[in-house]
Amino acid sequence: MKYCPLIVLTFAMSAIAQRPDNGQTCDSGTPIPFNDGGSLGYATASGGVVIPPQFRYAAGFFAGVADVCTIEGCGLIDTKGKFITPLLDGQTARFSNHYSEGVGAFLKNDKWGYVDLSGNIVIPPKFRYAGAFDNGMARVALNGKCFFINHKGERVTPEFDGAYDFGEDLAAVLISGKVGYIRRDGTLAIPPKYQGTSGIEFSEGLVAVRSEKKVGFMGTTVSMVIKPAYDDAYPFSEGRALVRVGESWGYIDKTGKMVIPPEYRIAHTFNEGVASVQLPDSRKWGYIDHAGAFTIPPVFDAAMPFCAGVASVETSQSIGLANGDLCRNERRFGKHGLIDHTGRYVWLEPLGRVFRDICIH
Repeated sequence: MKYCPLIVLTFAMSAIAQRPDNGQTCDSGTPIPFNDGGSLGYATASGGVVIPPQFRYAAGFFAGVADVCTIEGCGLIDTKGKFITPLLDGQTARFSNHYSEGVGAFLKNDKWGYVDLSGNIVIPPKFRYAGAFDNGMARVALNGKCFFINHKGERVTPEFDGAYDFGEDLAAVLISGKVGYIRRDGTLAIPPKYQGTSGIEFSEGLVAVRSEKKVGFMGTTVSMVIKPAYDDAYPFSEGRALVRVGESWGYIDKTGKMVIPPEYRIAHTFNEGVASVQLPDSRKWGYIDHAGAFTIPPVFDAAMPFCAGVASVETSQSIGLANGDLCRNERRFGKHGLIDHTGRYVWLEPLGRVFRDICIH
């Protein structure tokens, strides 16, 4: 375990139960990035396109700013699309998509540091990884270890083999191959004796833990609230947790009751009252409510969670196969866009294009 981001891969090998990006604000009215044939802009649920496509890279807004890149370089913009920082040379330095508490992480010559909104370096680039500040602390990696620093760049917790961001004032850490949880002062709140799951962070007072090859949910008092009975699980969101039984996904409530049967091939956690799910036979995506009823019919070939009132969806059709290095790639041609909660397109790419290859083993 070389540095912190690898913990995400260790703790959450299954990437099929996605949630809105943690580095993105999903408050109502927040502009959401979209990709128009390689040029990125921003749209909202009520206003449509609010920042025209013009960027080579565009991250979600966080704390009122977003990291974008143009041909000239990378910088931060406000919700009107105006640059509020100097441009950094995109070849040698760029901001991260997490900017908070007056500073943002930036990468230069493969090392991470922190700058303020004026572009002044406040913590020199020296880390292998640098995360966003939260309550005066940021997760970093250096010399093969992960730990948390303060705004002066000083280490304020012990070093760990791996670490995850804080959720409800507890952070998962990896010690000798086991997962435990620390408080913000760096002391252990839960000893390292568990195996990781996809739901590694505390949410709504519970966290998924693996015991005897099965996953259950534990409270902050270290008592098992929901007995281990699942093959994998994601954090609770809106009173529902996404769990895997065999190869199918369903949802439980906080009593452990299966309130939506495990009948989906792929599923996402709930956000804004709905979750996107994929049916096993048709492979089509739609959106369900907390009871499992479809609020938007399964008519899409891809559908992401809602954020700020919109969700990214795609429709496509196969146009043939191409041999790849490891498998055959299915070439798909179609459109993508952003929809609101009624299923109405807020923005739709005007022309179809080949937008993805799917590996066919």
